[in-house]
Amino acid sequence: MSFRRWLTAFAARGPRPDVRTRAEVLEALGGEGCPVCRSTEQSVRRWFFAYENDTRVDPDMRERLERSGGFCAPHTRHLLDMGASVSWLARWVFADVARAGGNALAAERPPSVGACPACEAAARATSDALATLAVGLVDPEARQLLEAGDGLCLTHGLAVAERGAPMIGRAIVAMLDARLAKDPVTARDQLVSADPDIARRRRYRETRLVEVLDAEEATRARPAGDVDLVLDWPCCPLCAAAGLVEWRYLRWLSGTASAEATEPRGDVALCVRHVADLAGFRDHGDPARLTLTEDGLLVPVAAAIEHVAGLWRVELQAYLRRLEAGSLSQVKAPRMLGHGLSCQLCGAQEAAVRRQLRLMGLVASDQEYAPRMARSHGVCLRHGRAGGGSADSGADPTSLAMPWRLLLQTRIGLLSYALDEAERKSSWDARWEVRGSEMVAWRRAPTLLDGAVLGPFAPEPSV
Repeated sequence: MSFRRWLTAFAARGPRPDVRTRAEVLEALGGEGCPVCRSTEQSVRRWFFAYENDTRVDPDMRERLERSGGFCAPHTRHLLDMGASVSWLARWVFADVARAGGNALAAERPPSVGACPACEAAARATSDALATLAVGLVDPEARQLLEAGDGLCLTHGLAVAERGAPMIGRAIVAMLDARLAKDPVTARDQLVSADPDIARRRRYRETRLVEVLDAEEATRARPAGDVDLVLDWPCCPLCAAAGLVEWRYLRWLSGTASAEATEPRGDVALCVRHVADLAGFRDHGDPARLTLTEDGLLVPVAAAIEHVAGLWRVELQAYLRRLEAGSLSQVKAPRMLGHGLSCQLCGAQEAAVRRQLRLMGLVASDQEYAPRMARSHGVCLRHGRAGGGSADSGADPTSLAMPWRLLLQTRIGLLSYALDEAERKSSWDARWEVRGSEMVAWRRAPTLLDGAVLGPFAPEPSV
């Protein structure tokens, strides 16, 4: 073999892993599910264990959480799912976040919002796992183990293909394409990452879905129903707008006739998160009347998954054809695959939030609504600091009408006071004082700090 041909083959294959890397890859590929998802989740669990038992008192960690506005919604749900320690641990976190949030709202130039510390730990673990696999999969035994096992989820498979040698990228993309074509359950497992937050979202959704959607229908039937949704519901109206769209769309899509289940047509798809939520949707009355596939999926859900898998297969197959036909420099990077596929549900949520923000501005400018607005829940801190948009939207904070900002500042101030009182009365020196509702104020903190954590709440029925 000429030196040039040898060099080309070596570049396509990549350098062989050392003994330690090979052992780590073989161990990772021997478990269930996507090894990157599993490594990331193990890292998050370790991070929260360290936070609960050690780092929560670290001044730098407290400052990071204050700057980030607390944990993101998925990791706040993780915090609330920590069992016996949740009451004092959540109170500790929420007190710091509420105090810092009040100061940020009152500042002339609010500080920028930082990243969730748990997300940063997860990102580091993901990056390390991807780098290890990208090198380790050069080994033939590792590739055989990957093919024989559960493989990689779509997101992490493309990421490994991006980092690895061309030969590795070709093998992974071909594997993803074959598994997406196999059956709806296999396609679901490839599309959806092994994220424990899926089960938490499903639990919150199933607990309140019927009550919330029935209440929405009843509210919208009134003459000023849209305004009542803003002023009467005990949750952030912007988070509620996104949550209601999501829950109703998932309920509709999972209950449609099989022929209509492929409603997202053309280049429109569902994102990984919404495919996961759709696959776990079960609320359709009597289970005996549900039509299921041989794999146990609702027929419309299976059809929608197959449709989304088909859209991704078009992208993957085009990548493989370009790889076979052209030079490496002419092939689109694996990370760019799917960039043309927009999630229909995410787009509907964003549009609903924009409409709600517009309505809230009109309500704030009408003095007739002022008394009801003073009694309303108001927006959450996340939307208040972002001006009504998402945290990464770059929205001007002043785009949220001033009356809503002042109401949020008051609500956060009262929450901060209650949480500080709860902390003070928990001390030994205050054991003689009467303890009241401030001891459970942390329970209402999630809806004020980030309404996306628990989802929409319907108002209590009037007596």
